Amino acid sequence: MEPVECFAHKKQASTIYMSSALKSAIKFPNSIRTNIHIKENVCIIPITLGVFLAGFSHHGPLLGPRTKLFEQMSLAGEELGFETIFFGHQHVHLEQNVVHGYLYKHNKWVQKVGPIPPVIYNRLPNRKIEHHPQVGKVMKGLKQKSSFFNDGFFNKWEIHEKVMKDTDYSFLLPETTLHPSKQKIQSLLTKYPLYIKPVHGSVGKGIVQCTKLENGELEVRYYIQNQAKVIRYEEDEAFFQQQFPNGFKGYVAQQAISLIQKQNSPIDFRVHANKNDRNSWEVTLIAAKFAGKGSLTTHVQRGGSIHTLEELFSAEEAKRIQTKLSSLTLKLCQGLERRMAHPVGEFGFDFGIDQEGKAWLFEANSKPGFHVFDHPSIRKKMKHILSYPYRYGFYLHNQKVNRFS
Repeated sequence: MEPVECFAHKKQASTIYMSSALKSAIKFPNSIRTNIHIKENVCIIPITLGVFLAGFSHHGPLLGPRTKLFEQMSLAGEELGFETIFFGHQHVHLEQNVVHGYLYKHNKWVQKVGPIPPVIYNRLPNRKIEHHPQVGKVMKGLKQKSSFFNDGFFNKWEIHEKVMKDTDYSFLLPETTLHPSKQKIQSLLTKYPLYIKPVHGSVGKGIVQCTKLENGELEVRYYIQNQAKVIRYEEDEAFFQQQFPNGFKGYVAQQAISLIQKQNSPIDFRVHANKNDRNSWEVTLIAAKFAGKGSLTTHVQRGGSIHTLEELFSAEEAKRIQTKLSSLTLKLCQGLERRMAHPVGEFGFDFGIDQEGKAWLFEANSKPGFHVFDHPSIRKKMKHILSYPYRYGFYLHNQKVNRFS
């Protein structure tokens, strides 16, 4: 925010004039219809950010359990001079260049009809919705009309390959095999326990953990309807036939890491990184995740819990972990972004640290979940973290204005 000197016009008190130098400095377009807000001695000229999502409800809160979070996001944008319109594919009329969306204003949701926003933040909640033909058609149209960021969910194997191609951080990856054969899985199990994961999985769904015991039995852990199950097989073939009768196409087999523990529970770390208004990456959040009792993973949806580093480690150790993970995260963001075809405004990384102190990268997410905000201390930072889509949106907006000015 820059202070500027203003003069009043005696005969036209409702008119605001700006010099050509100021217009150029703030990249103000030649022609625009907008609502200008005067707050004390500050003039706010809003930019509209569109949030593209799904799950609108006609009964109860507009966006279901995510409603409060998106209300906070809207307030964060308001403080930065943004108006936020939330909409789904059914609200978009590409031919008319119009969106029938929703605003959160004065503590309530109101409908708004307006032009397709100049910048759109993709927060579709899952792959199934993202791959729906109608949604895909609308997304394609929006990308042609707007600066659209966070193109889609990541494929685990594609991200693995992108990381493997860069020697600066390929050392972070556990050994991972795509579409493994039975023989490959048996070979890997002689070296270490394995996780077998669906390539397109999320929040721990479909994961199976396999461990070869000293007596030759195969111990298998998995979920059925959110209930953890443990089965031991005397023969590997019995496991293959019962759990994967159609083989392992669409799965990866990944080396299981012996993670550091607290209170007899393994810990991994969620790190969020966001683009700012200078098109630079910032680490905005680091949290530790406990595995739930009997759980295969630390996902909150599977009974895991969120903690700050300071809750679990000494001040010195927390600082050391924070420094290590922040440095790795910024390198990963820069490297992955170079290999992306579309603008990305955020990443979520799941790291582990083993008993020897080595860091490992388990997953990269293009749309990191918001479950970390369930923790009271992290919730206090929520509005600040949710301001970053606006910061990056401001950068994208200015880039677009510069191209056409």
